[in-house]
Amino acid sequence: MITPPVGRLGLLALAHAALWLGLNRSLPWPERLAAYGAALWAAATPDTWATVAPEVVLTGTYLLLGTLLAWGLVGVLRRVRPGALWVLETVPPFLLLVAALALGLAVTVPRGWTFPLTPWAPLMLLLFACALAVPVAARATVQGLGAFRDAWGAPFTRVGRAMGLPEARLSARAWAVGRPVAARTLAGEALNVVVSLTVLEGLLQFPGVGNAVYQAVQATLGGTAAGPTDEGALALALAALIALGGVAGTVLRHAGHRLDPRPPPEDV
Repeated sequence: MITPPVGRLGLLALAHAALWLGLNRSLPWPERLAAYGAALWAAATPDTWATVAPEVVLTGTYLLLGTLLAWGLVGVLRRVRPGALWVLETVPPFLLLVAALALGLAVTVPRGWTFPLTPWAPLMLLLFACALAVPVAARATVQGLGAFRDAWGAPFTRVGRAMGLPEARLSARAWAVGRPVAARTLAGEALNVVVSLTVLEGLLQFPGVGNAVYQAVQATLGGTAAGPTDEGALALALAALIALGGVAGTVLRHAGHRLDPRPPPEDV
């Protein structure tokens, strides 16, 4: 019997194969499969790892900051009106980043200041994190508030109120039910965050693994890919991007499980 972790690893491996083979669709199938095997072999070489490692660090930093900020924003956004949350969750991350860059350039350029359009600039790290975090945090907050409202109207809340417990304590207990739901929602959004990060890096040509994949996708869709694109480097970049999303989703899923005050279904 395949355990869930092994099953997830199998799905990630299938996703990697499908993406790499799709990005090199200009090759006939026999040559494409042979090239994929060669790319996997090349991806294991130290030279390829040395080339891709800095890209993984940059992309991983963006993803980590965006995920941490999203989790922090959930606690803040739960006090925002639902209508505003519905608007925030529909805003594309690239639109948020472009708007922030346009505002920054409009403020700095007329004054002769330098806007730090470099990958590791603290301001760019913050802008990337905000662009990634705001939409998914709003979406997770909506789901968490739904669980909060259910808990707020549940019998145990009414009993606590009848016992004279403070409203703040009752609210905290109800949000303790909504918080793991928000964490699981963020876990489900991990793939969307990785795709958004790929687009953001590609738009600004920042040297992360997302940019490498973005350029390969652009070449494939534009019909300019004549053969395997950077073979081992692309295979390793794809694997790193998928792995980063998988790790983020797994950590958030386990966080949601640990934060849930309710007993597991089998113990009820």
